[in-house]
Amino acid sequence: MPGEILDAMWERFKIAIDPLRSAGKLGAVHFQFPPWVVPSREWHAHIEDRAERMKGFQLATEFRQKKWFDDEHSEATLEFERQHNFAHVVLDMPQGFSNSLPQIWEATSPNLAILRLHGRNAETWYAKGQTAASDRFNYDYSNEELEQFVEKMRRLATHAALVQAIFNNNFEDQGQRNAATLKREFKGEASGSNSFALT
Repeated sequence: MPGEILDAMWERFKIAIDPLRSAGKLGAVHFQFPPWVVPSREWHAHIEDRAERMKGFQLATEFRQKKWFDDEHSEATLEFERQHNFAHVVLDMPQGFSNSLPQIWEATSPNLAILRLHGRNAETWYAKGQTAASDRFNYDYSNEELEQFVEKMRRLATHAALVQAIFNNNFEDQGQRNAATLKREFKGEASGSNSFALT
């Protein structure tokens, strides 16, 4: 794609979302990087280019390649996020697959930390023949599972002004009900300048 067209597309994207930011309703621009984005000089440069294009916006980074957080790269990845003020995204997802990522409970931006819950349905994670994304993320968190996040989110809140939990289990009303349950767990707990948001 010619450079001038690419530049114009980025500018149009920023113009499109700027009303949300102006109204105080844009928490972050969330970049989810697929498994083929691996820790390397080239991909660092690619991400830095996106950050430069989105200068002035809070960015969040969700990596889907587990090499970013293996023993060799984890500390460097977190430092990379800190250097650029990227909000780190803690992932909850099915385990046991080649690209399953562990939960890394770190806040890399003082502004924002995110927990993104994709569900734990291993049977549907890579099932063939699905007709909707909600088939893959069909998972209803138990109250006990949600309770396990509470203390960890509280600890994140000591390092970030806002902690968001984003439910991506979008089959029927699973996400909404799970968010309501997690919200009840925090009722009366948030204090001071730090706060929680669940979507």
